[in-house]
Amino acid sequence: MNLYRPIYHFLPPSNWMNDPNGLLYYQGEYHMFYQYNPNGDEWGTIHWGHAKSKDLLHWEHLPVALAPSPELGEEHCFSGCAVIAPDDVPTLFYTSIGSGDRGYEDGAEQWMATSTDGMMSWNKHQGNPVLSKEVHGELNIRDWRDPYVWKHGEQWLMVVGGKHNGKGCAMIYGSDDLKAWKLLNKLMEAERAEEYLWECPIFFPLDGKYVLIYSPKDAVRYYTGTFNDDFTFTPERHGILDPSGWEGFYAPNVMEDGEGRKLLWAWMPEFARGEFDGAKGWAGALTVPRTLSLTETGALRMEPVQELKQLRGEYESTSDLTLSGGQTLTFKTRGRGIELLAEIVLTDANSSFGFKLLHTEDDEECTLLLFEPARQRFIVDRSRSSLSPLTHRMELQGEINWQTGDKAIVHILLDHSLLEVFADYESCLSTRMYPLSEDSNRISVFAAGSGSVTFRSLQVWTLDSIGPEPHQPG
Repeated sequence: MNLYRPIYHFLPPSNWMNDPNGLLYYQGEYHMFYQYNPNGDEWGTIHWGHAKSKDLLHWEHLPVALAPSPELGEEHCFSGCAVIAPDDVPTLFYTSIGSGDRGYEDGAEQWMATSTDGMMSWNKHQGNPVLSKEVHGELNIRDWRDPYVWKHGEQWLMVVGGKHNGKGCAMIYGSDDLKAWKLLNKLMEAERAEEYLWECPIFFPLDGKYVLIYSPKDAVRYYTGTFNDDFTFTPERHGILDPSGWEGFYAPNVMEDGEGRKLLWAWMPEFARGEFDGAKGWAGALTVPRTLSLTETGALRMEPVQELKQLRGEYESTSDLTLSGGQTLTFKTRGRGIELLAEIVLTDANSSFGFKLLHTEDDEECTLLLFEPARQRFIVDRSRSSLSPLTHRMELQGEINWQTGDKAIVHILLDHSLLEVFADYESCLSTRMYPLSEDSNRISVFAAGSGSVTFRSLQVWTLDSIGPEPHQPG
């Protein structure tokens, strides 16, 4: 068993991956495109990888969809999207990057490619670029990349991220035919001074509102609000999608499937490995797909797709368990591919509690997940996650707003080096850890502080692999 390679999250058979791109449901299948380096397990020579699935779990890897065209001055095919054009033509939009005056800061271009053979091969549009920086006139938009396209009434719209006058922004463009585009407006720009660049903006309707998600070189954020007739956006609610950033959650993208669900994936970077070299040959994975909805207050809600239940194996449960004063329960179920679902009743103001994840019997290795309702936070403490001194150990923190008497849900997904935590499906933390010991396969729950906590139910499953483990290099 590979101690670090995920078994039920999507990743290529080998080499580097980053952003999910071009998520598309087409003819009964889910298509996943993604940033990919076929030449190694570090960032470089960025292509678009491609895979498809009938069930969101098991993926068939297909030929590389996009490769840089050196003869056209291209060095990288950066992020973008996929749509079905008129006459049922699958179409990709992406940011084309070269060198020199075609570099990513000032020379990026938006290109298009289409397929006529069921998405097995792609032809770049002879009229590329379909959009270049000249469209902005005197506006100086820098670091301009990551197109997201959708049909709005009779018109096609596109948002592209970047920065203007030192502020991150999302620009919006319109087209009647997907080939000729004009600037419509600046959809929105950063309200926070530290957001100097917006990457991978996506903009879509959900439950009667519009949602803008963007990646500002830090924790991924979102707004919900109103899309105006002048192609601007009026935000009404702001939140953090996941505060993990480069430590585990970046550059999310969304598709709508045949049931009308909005499904989100994000890149789970490998930077938390630090200088640790125990997982060579691959780097990066995606979160499990998450179903999006809005709460009554306009907050974004994310829940793992129901299809994930099909992977459940060995099962253990307990109910009406009260713990206090540091009491701990260790589950009999062990493994590195685990799902845990807890329903909690917060019986008093000091009802702090937590989980010890992937820990050894003596806790020499242990990832600590602690919930502190009185401080309205939960944390992932990785200070003892790995015996290796080379991995990242910083603490990550998310927000909760739980009151005494509330019922709360904690949903945890563990997959070897991956951790996804959902707190009532409104606050999430997603990160990476690399325990060295094969004995780091225990899961425990405990009470913290002076109060007690009651678990109405605790359920634990092992989760099956979604595919064979590839051969490792060397």
